[in-house]
Amino acid sequence: MSKRPITIEDLCKLTFVGNPVVSPKKDKIVYVRTVVDQEKDGYASSLYLVDLEGNEIPLTTYFSKDTLIKDTSPKWSPDGQSVAFLSNRTGKNQVWKISTLGGEAIALTDVDQGISNFEFSPDGQSLALTISGEWPNEDKKEDQKEESDVKVITRLRYKADGVGILSDKRNHIYLYDLKQNSYTKLTEGEYDFSQPRFSSNGTGLFYVATKAADKEWGYLPSIWYYDLSTKTEKNLYEGKGTTAAPSVSPDGKWLAFIGHTRGERSQGNNEVLLLSLETGKLSRLTKDFDYTVGNLVGIDARYDSGDFRLIWDETSEGIYFSATIGGDCLLFKVDLHGHVSKPLTPAPASITSFDLINQKIAIAVIETPTETGKLVKINLESQTLEQNLSHWNQTFFEEVFISEPEPFTYQSTDEKEIEGWLLKPYGFKAGKKYPLILQIHGGPATAYGNGLHHEMQVMAAKGYLVLYTNPRGSQGYGHDFVNAVIGDYGGMDYADIIAGLDYALEHYNFIDKEQLFVTGGSYGGYMTNVIVTRTNRFKAAVTQRSICNWHSFYGTSDIGFFFTEWQHGHADLWNDYERLIKLSPLHYARNVKTPILILHSEQDLRCPMEQAEQWYIALKRLGVETKFVRFPDENHDLSRSGKPKHRLKRLEHLIGWFLDRTAN
Repeated sequence: MSKRPITIEDLCKLTFVGNPVVSPKKDKIVYVRTVVDQEKDGYASSLYLVDLEGNEIPLTTYFSKDTLIKDTSPKWSPDGQSVAFLSNRTGKNQVWKISTLGGEAIALTDVDQGISNFEFSPDGQSLALTISGEWPNEDKKEDQKEESDVKVITRLRYKADGVGILSDKRNHIYLYDLKQNSYTKLTEGEYDFSQPRFSSNGTGLFYVATKAADKEWGYLPSIWYYDLSTKTEKNLYEGKGTTAAPSVSPDGKWLAFIGHTRGERSQGNNEVLLLSLETGKLSRLTKDFDYTVGNLVGIDARYDSGDFRLIWDETSEGIYFSATIGGDCLLFKVDLHGHVSKPLTPAPASITSFDLINQKIAIAVIETPTETGKLVKINLESQTLEQNLSHWNQTFFEEVFISEPEPFTYQSTDEKEIEGWLLKPYGFKAGKKYPLILQIHGGPATAYGNGLHHEMQVMAAKGYLVLYTNPRGSQGYGHDFVNAVIGDYGGMDYADIIAGLDYALEHYNFIDKEQLFVTGGSYGGYMTNVIVTRTNRFKAAVTQRSICNWHSFYGTSDIGFFFTEWQHGHADLWNDYERLIKLSPLHYARNVKTPILILHSEQDLRCPMEQAEQWYIALKRLGVETKFVRFPDENHDLSRSGKPKHRLKRLEHLIGWFLDRTAN
């Protein structure tokens, strides 16, 4: 073949683009470019500016010999003459600004604890900031003694994966006057406030928070409005479920947001919700659109896709949103009456972030099964790509072979239709038999789909067929489908996965049925553990960031106390002890004969390390061929955003475990 196979190390050669934002004059786009810095073992991000013809210049050029610089979250000033962004150039994230005409960036804020997000006022004179704790801290003294490192816990929700033990300082909204260089705290109390948005006329701020007495048990964020002239706060919407990404209409009459009204414990569809700012009435605009808003297609070759986003058209009569449809994430438009358009962007593909030029042209980062995300201009009327606006990985894909997945559908044991894909190996030859790796995604309420998955491509490059499916519990197939797994873990989801393998064995005569392997992470790791307790048909397995004991998971995971009850049909820690144990692979460890590799991060608070430790000790004690690989200073997201050296080492162990057990 003229192209070479992809390698594990190629992950570090990829450039990732994300979070495009169109200028007020609709003539330029700023976006985030992220690269892997192997020397510093991390990721560096900078901002780039491109016009509508694809002419591109870097905006931020700061370099540090010792620190990985991350310039992110770009926002245009209302006059379009500059771009503000978050940067860690001075240690903590501050808001910086740079002129689009050139020159160096200047810092706008200097907050000791840093800024988590910001928003321009319509007149460009102020910023709404989210800051943790008090600022300025009037009680701060130069001779203040160093605080103790002893942690005192009083919250039910006291930790979070990727964050660690939560601080007792709450996130509050501040108004920062750019001319006066003054900060005014707008919110008060032992609550966390987030996502500030100015009203269209700039006289007030909308933001999200919950003040419910039982907020730690059932977290239901509400929408609040702060009147800047009267300095008063008003509750506009009492949350009944997820509440995120508030977006004010240009005419100031409406507030759209992403969410649902089914309580915190729901993995069904997120919808476009609409709140009338005149009457307070809530409308579920996409209640009859049986797909979830947002991109739930999981891949490992993506970085900085930006926040969930709803974008109004200039008439205040339509809202653009992305939604997961099977293995795709496509763009749609809904009007104020709940009429949803047909897909506005081409498939197979996955939109990770987008903005609008007008109702005919969108700017988006779009992924395909054979390419990482690239910035493109899309004609929404013809659903066609008009122009590529970034070309960062073009040379790479010209020299490297990428296996194009073959989609298929099959029927499970109850005749439910399931979607799947098959990757063929590098140098595939008809008439030859190939080993197969079955991949199982996490979640379970995520999806595999039409984006480039580096890990799977490396497996194909090493001579494996790769099979992956979206069993029930996956997003993209409707409310009932994604909820079908609740109370039935290891039931029909297991049947769907195994039926997909059986379908492939029946319909593809090039699979070596004596050389089958299985792997998965998180929920996929749990299902890998379930599979090896029920069948010996796989030559080897790799379980990643997995669960083996639901009873201990309840009290050790950052989400365990509510996730366990929710996912297992209101299973109670005390009254349903036996049920939780019987759902746990650890209970059936004596059945395992399959050689198994356990990959787990030491700082994983979602599926804590104790899960891997229990599984390892049980299997070793029973004489099962087992290896345990621990990754220090990594969390649940190792495979997608962990330190590059650990991501590479993870792939070496994962694929090496299979290679060592594959007959030539």
